[in-house]
Amino acid sequence: MYNHLFSQPVKYNINKDQTLSIALADDVSDFILLPALSQPLAEIIICESEGAESASFILTCQPFFNVEVLPQSADDLVCAVPNTDLSNLITDGDLDPSQPLEEFNRTLGQGFRLYARVGVAPRISAKLLRKGVVLSFSVEDIQHNLISIRYQQSVCESVTLEQDLRLNQEPKELMMAKAILARNFDYEESPENLAINISEIEQVRADINVYLAEERNKVHAIIAAQLLKLDNLLNHKQQWLLRTYSQSQQRTNYATAANELSKDVEDLQRKLECFTLLAPADVSLMVDKLTEDT
Repeated sequence: MYNHLFSQPVKYNINKDQTLSIALADDVSDFILLPALSQPLAEIIICESEGAESASFILTCQPFFNVEVLPQSADDLVCAVPNTDLSNLITDGDLDPSQPLEEFNRTLGQGFRLYARVGVAPRISAKLLRKGVVLSFSVEDIQHNLISIRYQQSVCESVTLEQDLRLNQEPKELMMAKAILARNFDYEESPENLAINISEIEQVRADINVYLAEERNKVHAIIAAQLLKLDNLLNHKQQWLLRTYSQSQQRTNYATAANELSKDVEDLQRKLECFTLLAPADVSLMVDKLTEDT
């Protein structure tokens, strides 16, 4: 289903004193990551277990990610998570730094997908994905080959393959538009982050237009009305971000207009007018001749 997104599947064997790290490569731009966040980040299927010592699985992920086996036990996973300082990444309640470890069980032939959490700003998702998502695998029941998987759910969420009904829900374009509108943007961010937010909105609006234009979709009237309404709201938010971005690039003082003269220039003009009124006529004539363009 996602063969066009994922890289070639690779088989990994994880011992009980090891963990798996899936991290975004450092040379990947945040702009390239925007469309990737709406798709599954990785897919893992349990294929084998060797007693209580190790478990094997097949992993496929998007090509932007690096996969690495770390010499770290599952018990150390909780201790390793605080190394990711989330306090300086959180604004307006976008993310809760005290997210607990997510734990679930899988057996042979079963798997799960990792998705980026809906509603988290792309800049936060990018920073956290660069630090990596660490997963631990441990055999809970040798007789039934039951594997326990744990990971930090601060940026990702897992969905089992048999319960992954996201393709059967409302259109992806509608879900992304609602997620963006529900997010609180910080309009005092740096111009780089504002540009990323503007690009994200432009991409979602383009996807909405393509979805509505394709005849094969046969969009329901209610869905089409919702998409048009959300597209209008996205346009308003995009215009406000563009205005903020323009002001951050062209104005240093928000109390004055972009084409308004500074206070120092106004004071100099006022003084010059006073000197012109008080100076003798011959002095004014001499000054005019000196300032004439030759």
